[in-house]
Amino acid sequence: MSLDALLKARAAADRLLRFRPRSEQELRQRLRDKGYPDPVIDAVVQELTRKDLLNDQAFAQYYAANRLLLKPMGIRTLQEELRRKGIAPAVAAQALTKATAGYDELTAARALAQRRRAALAGLPSAATQRRLAGFLQRRGFSGEVVYKVIREVVTR
Repeated sequence: MSLDALLKARAAADRLLRFRPRSEQELRQRLRDKGYPDPVIDAVVQELTRKDLLNDQAFAQYYAANRLLLKPMGIRTLQEELRRKGIAPAVAAQALTKATAGYDELTAARALAQRRRAALAGLPSAATQRRLAGFLQRRGFSGEVVYKVIREVVTR
């Protein structure tokens, strides 16, 4: 492993982390995509972890909070997104507990449905219900939440 490759990989990792926090798996994959060999990636990841610049717990909390704020969704969907980013289930559960304190899925789904309903104005009630239900389900809201919201928003 050359010092030059190590320095270049570290600089690439720094640029990636400056943009936004990343999970260890994400960073490894991005460095791999840039053509760095695994021993160099391992050394960079170890250094960043030791300096607490790469921390899956902090990343999971940041990601969960931002996703719920910027793109409201069901908790299950968010949990799946964290899993795909390489976050351990226990770490994801802890981050979700903190991020969802005060988050009400029903309220979030209701707000999304009301905004979306404006775009569906003029459609028959059945079509509006179908489209809103599909939209909320794709966002990961549970069937129970979708049912309640559709009844509230469409029947009003």
